[in-house]
Formats: sequence, structure tokens, C-alpha cells
Amino acid sequence: MFNLRVLTITLSFLIIGFSNYAQTKTEKELINEIIINLQTGDDSAYASLFPKFDHLRQLIYSYSPQDSIQQERIQKLISNQRHLRDFDPIYNEDILGRFNFVRNKADDSGIHWNDILIARYKLDKQRLPKDLIGFELIAPIRMNGFVFIKDVLSRRIYCLAVRDVFLIDDKWYGGLVLNILEANSVPEYEAQLKLEEQEMRRLMVAKANGTLDSVLAVKDSIRESKMKVFYSNEDDDDPETIFKEVIDRKLYQGYFDKEFGVELYIRYIKGGCPDIICDWEAMYRFEDMDDYIVLDVERREDGTFVITEDEVGVMEIKLSGNTFTGTWTSFSDKTEYEVYLKEEDGIKPKKLFKMDKKFEEYKYSNSGW
Repeated sequence: MFNLRVLTITLSFLIIGFSNYAQTKTEKELINEIIINLQTGDDSAYASLFPKFDHLRQLIYSYSPQDSIQQERIQKLISNQRHLRDFDPIYNEDILGRFNFVRNKADDSGIHWNDILIARYKLDKQRLPKDLIGFELIAPIRMNGFVFIKDVLSRRIYCLAVRDVFLIDDKWYGGLVLNILEANSVPEYEAQLKLEEQEMRRLMVAKANGTLDSVLAVKDSIRESKMKVFYSNEDDDDPETIFKEVIDRKLYQGYFDKEFGVELYIRYIKGGCPDIICDWEAMYRFEDMDDYIVLDVERREDGTFVITEDEVGVMEIKLSGNTFTGTWTSFSDKTEYEVYLKEEDGIKPKKLFKMDKKFEEYKYSNSGW
């Protein structure tokens, strides 16, 4: 059966003549457009903020790599280009689905769209998942974050979560809206989100027990926060939380083949093995990249660290004193680079803990929204 939703979106694009809403000069202009579209409920104008799949394909095929590492990464993106469809509303119905969800949820909360002002916004770099390796070459900046809007009539502050805000060819695109909650800060939003998720789980249990009639009732109850549901006195079993004790943190600077600058961050994790340190976590980035890449780490009995960038390449390095040496090998063409990485001396603990924060953000930034 022909997808009526796709037809509607396609016709919307034709009606607006493929307008250049998306080609805003600053991220501030893009945020303003998103809020205006929410105010008016104009989902066709909102859809035009996002990059078209055909345009992204043209960019990746016309990209000229400056070295073999860029060639490796752009080829990886070409092989995974189907994932770029997720940024185009014609192929990804969830973009407009989220837009309408946020509007309906805000309406149920009593927001006055005609009396909304942007109070402030906060955007941070978004981590690069393995399916989009190479995307940083055509979209050097990809961000997510929060937009705080003020309802002038009620004097309430609402927090809107967004992701996939891109800089492509010096123009800003995207802005997938995810959720909206009454909150005056990011910690307050996160606390409210946790409560909402707990309530959703309880309501789904109630639905399974026959207390609620439908999933729609569950969603409406979350938005309105008015539905009364009777639960048993037994507390829900919370999932066990696993804590990792980081014994040490080290930052290494160096290069591949004395040509490509590399920064490697390693965390040493305490465990129950005789050596005390039983696990390792790491991320690295090249000197021409803003984003870090989270890695898989293993250590062989001979002391060799095997550090893998999923589906791209693997480092096999040994530590001598404060220096790692070894090789990095590409999975696709078996190209091999000599690795030299030396531990940075005199780094303040504050910087290392900031690196910890970056590691957690890059590893978990796509979850919990």
C-alpha cells in the first residue's frame, strides 16, 4: 500500500517550493525557526529545515579526501549511506511524529503558543555513532541540547530537548525535537524526565493488568499528569546499578606514521582479578577532528593492548615506560600505520575528570531522551 504520510510530506515540499528555511546562517536562527514552526504548527516548514538525503549523497560522493584516513572514513560513510535517510523527513516519519508529539504534549500542559519567548538555549557536541563514521567530514559540527522557552501569560519555563543540529557548508540544518517538560534548568529537566519515565513504566504495568484501556490513555496521562491509577503496595524492582571504579586516567599524545596527530584517553577500571586493574576504557580523536571516538579495549597476556574502532581499524600497541608503540591497521584495505603515543605529564586532575565527562557524553548521549 502506498504510504499516505510520505505523499503528504512530499506534497508539502512541493507546495513550499523546496524553500531555503534550512539554510540559516547561525544556529540561533535555526532555533528561532524551530520555535516559530511549533508556534504555528507548520510541519511542512519544519520538515524543510532538515537536509535532503539526495543532497547528503551528493556531498559524500563529491568529497575529496586529503589523506588515507579521510579516504577510509568517507568510504565507510558511503557504505553506510542508508543511515543518512534518518535525517530526511521524507524517509523518516518519526521527525514529524516527534514534532506533533511535542506540540500535543505542550497543548495538554496548557502552554500558550502565541505568547512564547525563547529564554535561552544550550547546545553541545553530539557524539558520532559507528554507523555515521565519516559524517564529520561533511557535517563538522553536530549538536544536541535544550531550548528554554517562557510562556509570558503563565510565567512558566519549559525545556525543549533537541538533537541533530548540523553545520553543513557553513549553513545550519536539522533540529529534531524530542520532548518538552516544564523545567528551568537541565538538571530539573532530567529529574522531571526520570519521573516521567517511572510513571510511564507504572502506567504500562497498569495497562497490562487491565487498569488502562489503551496506550493512548497512557500517553495522555503522562502529558496531562491528571490520571489516577491504583497500584499494588509492592515496590517496583529497580534494575541493579553497576558502578565502575576508575583507578587511573591517562592522556597520550602522538601520531600515526609521524604524520597524523592523535590523542588517546584511557581509563583503568578496578575489578576482581589478581592484577586489580581488570578492564580498560578508551577514546581517541585525530588532530583535524572535534569529536572523540569511543573504542573497545582488550589486553593480551603479553601486555599488548588491542584497541578497536568498530568496523574501521585496530591498534595493537605495547607500553614501555610512558610510551605506547605499535601499529594501527585498517580493516578495509589492511593499510598499516606506525603508532607512537606518549603520556602527557603534569595534567591536572580537573582536566582528566573533564575528559571523563566527555567519555560519558560520547558513550551515552543518544540515550535517555
